[in-house]
Amino acid sequence: MYNPSQDLTAVQAILKSDSTILALLDLFGATPVNIAKRIIKRSKWDDLVGSDKRLCVYFLPARRVRNESFFEEVMEIDCHVPATEDYKAWQTQEQIFKLLHKKKVNNRYLYAEPPLGELPTMSGFFCCGSRYRFYRNL
Repeated sequence: MYNPSQDLTAVQAILKSDSTILALLDLFGATPVNIAKRIIKRSKWDDLVGSDKRLCVYFLPARRVRNESFFEEVMEIDCHVPATEDYKAWQTQEQIFKLLHKKKVNNRYLYAEPPLGELPTMSGFFCCGSRYRFYRNL
């Protein structure tokens, strides 16, 4: 079934419920509303200020595969943190890998792709990202 919003919501729920990720993002004990403001389902980081930390979960363009009945979906997860806490971004990505790689989410297995390394972000911040792929039939 084609429902990208449901896939994003399922991954977001996994990330929002993990105590290690919440601690790394300084969200442990935060209200559900504050957690939802920091673990979002889109690529938006141009409004970061101060000590904000954010996880952005979003889709990249789908890819064709040899079998025309299927296509490959690619989900990216970027972690934005203040530059002085760059190690927290890497630790967050490590935990995301443990939570998602080869795990069944929304009836689909997610597979990690090679790390993306450092990505663009606001001045004074650091960002690193990861991508996960899965297959969907048409």
